[in-house]
Amino acid sequence: MKHHPNEKKQQYRGNKLLLVDDEEDIIWVLRRGLELQGFDVDAYTSPKEALNFFKSNTYHLAILDIRMPGMNGFMLYRKLKEQDPSLGACFLSAFEIHQDEFKKVFPSMADSVKKIIKKPVTINKMIKEITPILETSLLERAARQGHVLVVYETPTDLIDQSLEFLKVGLLENNEDVMLITGSIPIESIRSKIVNDWKIEDLDALEASGRVSLYTFSEWYMPDGKFDLKQIGEQVRKKIEQTTAGGRQAIRCIGDVSPFFELGMQKELLKCEKALGRHFDFPFRSICAYIRDKIQQFDGASIQLLHQYHDKVVSGGEDTGS
Repeated sequence: MKHHPNEKKQQYRGNKLLLVDDEEDIIWVLRRGLELQGFDVDAYTSPKEALNFFKSNTYHLAILDIRMPGMNGFMLYRKLKEQDPSLGACFLSAFEIHQDEFKKVFPSMADSVKKIIKKPVTINKMIKEITPILETSLLERAARQGHVLVVYETPTDLIDQSLEFLKVGLLENNEDVMLITGSIPIESIRSKIVNDWKIEDLDALEASGRVSLYTFSEWYMPDGKFDLKQIGEQVRKKIEQTTAGGRQAIRCIGDVSPFFELGMQKELLKCEKALGRHFDFPFRSICAYIRDKIQQFDGASIQLLHQYHDKVVSGGEDTGS
């Protein structure tokens, strides 16, 4: 299905990029093209100038040319990360550089380097490369604050983006990951994880608690009824399991759509309020809503949802709390 240009612009609004390349013509073309699509771009031809004006927790992604006079892209990125350790980066290069080779040479930076993009690059190609990275990056920054509400356009978006977010926790951050699904069958999700994450023994990961997959009823209504105390006990047991396994956090995404289908909006608000409390152990939880479902709430309930979450991310735009 084709999207109207204004829909795409709305999709990318709220994503702030840092773009650094010493070639003025490349900067002009990329900045103008990205801004026309709705991105907010700070662009510099001087790495030193970019560093001087840099503010931490400002950018969703840095796009840095590798070969620049005075300070190459790798040196600049190291200095930027000293101020903002969570900043991810894509590198631009006219030469072929493979990610595996990069990891061998720069192991300390490899996890934060999201992609190496070969120049010349069109705007459409650039957007195609960075869009999935930005979606995950936005969730990453939000989830560090604890309990987050994310609004997705479709159930497919929910699953695809949720799995990307969980993948980082399992494969890069030594975290246990949980997914509670209300719209997609568990077996479909297992198949997607095995194929997309290149996991050879998902059964072993589930048995050890590294990966936990639940249906909505299994997690929220295990005995056929909603019991908030029981849900809290499940969370406590999961934290104990993760701690015993030596993992550093739990990364959880819960699809709450069935609450609406069952007419249990009041129960959902109670659950959100309870889970909004901070745990002593890092519990990076995201409650996932589909846009047409959350629109069923009245204004007062929407306001409560904002109060119960540390962060609200909606339609690709960070809306604050």
